[in-house]
Amino acid sequence: MAVILKDIQQIDSLTNAKLVAGNEGTNKIVDNIMITEAPDVERWITPNEVLLSSLYGFDKLSTDSIHDFMQSLNKHNCSGLIIKTSRFINDIPQQIIEDSNQFDIPLIEIPQDVKYSDIMLETMQLLFNERNRMLNRYKIINQRFIKLAIQNSSYQSIVNLLSTLVENPAYIFKIEDGDGIDIVHNKRAEYPIQSIDFTKQKPLPKTEYTNYQYFEVSLHEDRKFLMVKIANSQDDLYIGVLQERSLQDIDFMAIENAVNFTQMEVIKQAALEQGLRTYANDIIDDLINGKITSEEEYQATLKHFKLMEDRDYRVTVIQALADGEIQTDYFRDNPRDANRVVTQFKVFWPDAVYRVRQNRIILIIDDEPTSRLQSTLGKVLQTLDASHPSLNFQIGLSENCHPKEFPSHASQALKTLQIAGHLNKSNQIFNYNDLGFYRFLFQVDDPAKLKSFVTEDLLKLYQDKPELYTTLKTYLDHNQNAKASADALFIHPKTMSYRLNKIQERTNINFSDVDEIFRLNVGIRVLNVLDEENN
Repeated sequence: MAVILKDIQQIDSLTNAKLVAGNEGTNKIVDNIMITEAPDVERWITPNEVLLSSLYGFDKLSTDSIHDFMQSLNKHNCSGLIIKTSRFINDIPQQIIEDSNQFDIPLIEIPQDVKYSDIMLETMQLLFNERNRMLNRYKIINQRFIKLAIQNSSYQSIVNLLSTLVENPAYIFKIEDGDGIDIVHNKRAEYPIQSIDFTKQKPLPKTEYTNYQYFEVSLHEDRKFLMVKIANSQDDLYIGVLQERSLQDIDFMAIENAVNFTQMEVIKQAALEQGLRTYANDIIDDLINGKITSEEEYQATLKHFKLMEDRDYRVTVIQALADGEIQTDYFRDNPRDANRVVTQFKVFWPDAVYRVRQNRIILIIDDEPTSRLQSTLGKVLQTLDASHPSLNFQIGLSENCHPKEFPSHASQALKTLQIAGHLNKSNQIFNYNDLGFYRFLFQVDDPAKLKSFVTEDLLKLYQDKPELYTTLKTYLDHNQNAKASADALFIHPKTMSYRLNKIQERTNINFSDVDEIFRLNVGIRVLNVLDEENN
């Protein structure tokens, strides 16, 4: 515990001292003791100092000047004022007594025969002993955490040790959407993190023993919950201490050590997870790209990911769009969001196998009836849309398959997403089995052959008159509704009619011929696919 004025009152040289005023301030912390014989104290006083004085010259000061002196002491958090009488003054000025009571500055009167040197020596010895005790205590605390780290520490072992040192329940937790989520806590920590209202947290001022920003939440029954954020933790972790017993300075030394070693644990786990993730990614890449050459390696891969050779799975691909445009580097640039996507899938498919790429995430999930599968995927998307209002997520879904068919079905899910996205941008879940006729695009790998499905007139319009091509595409997308198409293109209906006439002049399209409209739609979708591949 820090030295307080009550401790100073117990030294031998103050045996005959008398507490004249400021009784409410005797618990003030004392860091130093100085002699002053002039009222210009503001120039050199430091916080938490006790001042010794015989008030030389104060008998010539006005009441206002004495009041200004006392205000300066209060402003700079003076811990106490020890006055020697019968040398220059016989009685302590009434203004000093009144201000000492008002500002809760302990005012101690000592007789003339008490030496300043005795008071200062005993006080400095007391302060030295306390600092030495604090230093030894810090060394012991630090050594215990070092020993813990050497013995392969964990979040659990850190909170267990912290709780023992501060004699209070301890937690490591995170906050998501204002709600506390318990990561680990020691056995005596029975107060549920999720019941704490973290919107009411208030910052605490830094002290001599704190390097981090602490916050405090007031709970019922006059209890306090202290919390400090772990810097550079991907999950925004916090250390929390439920104050069943008031925390002392030495306790903050333990908490500071806990924060430091938790940061080390975060770095260690991140490096370990990155190594494991890199290893897993390499195996997944081999699995979905058909690069596993031996049966032994294949069986080991299935075992690693808890996949069964004769079980049905689905390959899904998810991508993010903003304003209708695919975000090509989104998951690379936002790894935390990628983790959130995977976490949402694992709510429903805990054993899902996944691979995060820079622009999409590939997941292998258990097969289910299509209606139930799409319903569950809808719930995943609903959660993601709520947490990412500026984005739109799309999912491509393959047919069911066994693990040896993953290479072809991973390509199937990706192409389903690419092609279906051109057919209906408003949808979010695209199933390979719902593509119908457009599945023929999967069979054509050569762009030159794919282009053969585009009519000559449409291709010429696309190449020579891009404005008319866009008009035709919009017109067909809006079920040949001229007004809706004009609105979509932000043009006047008469301009729309003019363009449609120009299109018919160039192509001789019969908009009432169902087969011709179908061929045009196929051609437009093919051109969309070719555009994406070219880009």
